[in-house]
Amino acid sequence: MAPSPKTRFQEIADDLIGQILRGELAAGAMFPSERQLQESYEVSRTTVRRAIAELVAAGYGENVAHRGVTVKRPPKAERLKIVAFVDHTNSIHRSLFFALSQRLAVIGYHLAHVDSSAEGTVAAIENANRQNYAAAFVWPKNAFTKPGVLAHVRSEMPIIAVDHGLDGEETDLVMNDHMGGAHLAVGHLLDLGRRNIALTGFYTQFEDVQQRINGYFLAHYDRDMSPGAHNLVFSSPAHLHFEDPRLLAFRLQEADRPDAVFVLHDMSVAPVVETIAAAGLRIPEDVALISFGNDVPISFGQFGLSTVAMNWDEVARRLVERMQLRIANPSAAYSRTISPVRLIVRGSCGAPSDRWQDDLFEPSSMTILSRMDPSSRDRSRFAAIHSPTVSRSSGSALTAPDVETPSLSGPTEGTFF
Repeated sequence: MAPSPKTRFQEIADDLIGQILRGELAAGAMFPSERQLQESYEVSRTTVRRAIAELVAAGYGENVAHRGVTVKRPPKAERLKIVAFVDHTNSIHRSLFFALSQRLAVIGYHLAHVDSSAEGTVAAIENANRQNYAAAFVWPKNAFTKPGVLAHVRSEMPIIAVDHGLDGEETDLVMNDHMGGAHLAVGHLLDLGRRNIALTGFYTQFEDVQQRINGYFLAHYDRDMSPGAHNLVFSSPAHLHFEDPRLLAFRLQEADRPDAVFVLHDMSVAPVVETIAAAGLRIPEDVALISFGNDVPISFGQFGLSTVAMNWDEVARRLVERMQLRIANPSAAYSRTISPVRLIVRGSCGAPSDRWQDDLFEPSSMTILSRMDPSSRDRSRFAAIHSPTVSRSSGSALTAPDVETPSLSGPTEGTFF
């Protein structure tokens, strides 16, 4: 049997409860007067009184003699030993999710994915709070939020942002050293003698991408060099969800073409390699290649992909540590913690083979190959093959420094990958 539709006074009561939960009506304050509520909701005095009576019965209001009805918050239910991992269903980061699960299990918590793809990041966080979760780790997929919209949730449940902040909201943040990693990667190319480095990949407003772009520029500035705007060849704004490497293809045909490419994300490497091959160029002889992520198992014949590796187990440790501190001291200052990254040197950057290293990536069964011989145009597209093993060489990884800042002020979402 279908539930009966709510009456008007019940709808008004629900709306007022929502204002209380969001912090718009503070505990101890007086409810608006009957006349104000009549005008606001365009209802009769009787309907307003029934709505207020409903609030009092539900524990959200208290009659005070000679004053009226004050706002009241019901006693908080005990928080569950469940922590939300808020992210889009189609992009859950497997390495981080599993690392968090293991660390939380040690201290008696369970990790649960809360999807943010349908209703957005804010709604997913509010959903976790309504379900009485202990805390929420949030990988935001919405670039902008209304400032302060999560203030009521933050007062009840710790929110720790992952890898980039919730724009417009003050929260704890644990992120990788994106600027330091990009600085290492681009600096490595420059030190190998590459002088015309293109920057490509998805462009987003998120802080992680902005920091990688900053690192690209800083590596040049530290060597008294200035990268040209013609080498900023982003493949697409992220909201389009597809790669368009035409700007890179155009640059590769010019006389002053790039001799190296820094790719903002490993997931963007495949179309970049295809574009280089279609231009009749070889990796790394003609165009060196370096990326960021160490998430995608890519090789080009005998060459592996040089890339910046993020230590997700360390990120998980810092996230759980911050959660525990926030639960123990809800009023503590918000903090920003930056986890160190490493540059893994493989063959695609053009470094000598005795400097290659491949000891941090656990390969999946899929290796992407690209034929680098420009004379065989019919084979310039990618072929995917199954490869259970990857050859490894010794070498040393470069490490960006560990940085931790104790406070943060001001504003600062499946398939695993």
